Amino acid sequence: MQITDATAVAQMDAWINRVERLHSSPAIACQVLTILEDDDFDVGELVTCLERDPALASAVLRLVNSSYFGVARSVGSLSQAVMLLGSRSLRLAVLSFGLLKHLSEDTPAQVYNAFWTRSVTKAVVASLLARRSAQLRADEAHSAGLLSEVGMLLLAQEDTERFVELFAVFGFADDLWESERAVWGFDHSALGARLLMRWHLPEATTSAIASHRSEPVDSPLARHLLAADLLADALWTPGSPRAARARTYLEEEFGLSLDDYIDLATLAKQRIDETAALYHCRLTGEIDIDAVLQAARRQFVETALETALDLDSLGGIDQLTAPNAGPLVDGDW
Repeated sequence: MQITDATAVAQMDAWINRVERLHSSPAIACQVLTILEDDDFDVGELVTCLERDPALASAVLRLVNSSYFGVARSVGSLSQAVMLLGSRSLRLAVLSFGLLKHLSEDTPAQVYNAFWTRSVTKAVVASLLARRSAQLRADEAHSAGLLSEVGMLLLAQEDTERFVELFAVFGFADDLWESERAVWGFDHSALGARLLMRWHLPEATTSAIASHRSEPVDSPLARHLLAADLLADALWTPGSPRAARARTYLEEEFGLSLDDYIDLATLAKQRIDETAALYHCRLTGEIDIDAVLQAARRQFVETALETALDLDSLGGIDQLTAPNAGPLVDGDW
């Protein structure tokens, strides 16, 4: 939801000012992102910029030498690392290690772990959907997913006790956003978007992050973020109401059949584990992929039955079968 009330905007700016005073400004990370906006960026300029932030330079070298990239021999040169990684991976390194790791310092553990679990999940799902839909670049979708919950880090640091209490009760349910607006006059999606706008991220990204929990959404990026948000619920809390909405939304907006949905969920689980290891973050809990798939198949059958009843054609249906999944019986549930 976009927050346009002048008082709420002023209060968000005051919160951001306080957080930026607590943490040194991530100026180098922002400069690197600006350089990377040009596909033909100057390697020397980028290396010089990275060298001014030893922690970020070290993270880039750690990334290129990780098992995720599987280079044949150790890389110790920033210039070589930059050429091997390319703009997409460098952008992700800066966003994760340069901005988010920087900002998440001093965040309470229960919020910190939940933040990274949600953010990694949304980044992975959004990028997988982008590769399939071809509506936007996968790296753009990944970056937006990774940054989409950044506002909760600010709330957790600025009003720790109240935010932790709210999060303990609501988790990532819609009630969390509603409660935030009731308490502070804005929610963490709007706060995060305001922060990223001040850090000079593209307007398309900040707008999508601010509005992606609202339907209908009016941009391809916001639709990818909403789909990733819904699937995050389906993966981590398969029995929740928003989890049921995930399969419907992915079918309506992205044309995913039940088989496509199952393939996406299965691949996402694998990529989430890999990405969490890459970012050195701990996931909260574990995805029960069997429960996710059973919930999806159950919903398929229930939807088909409702459709059949609406068409008054149940008499001709002996059994309902999920595509390529075999007939469903009670034991499958």
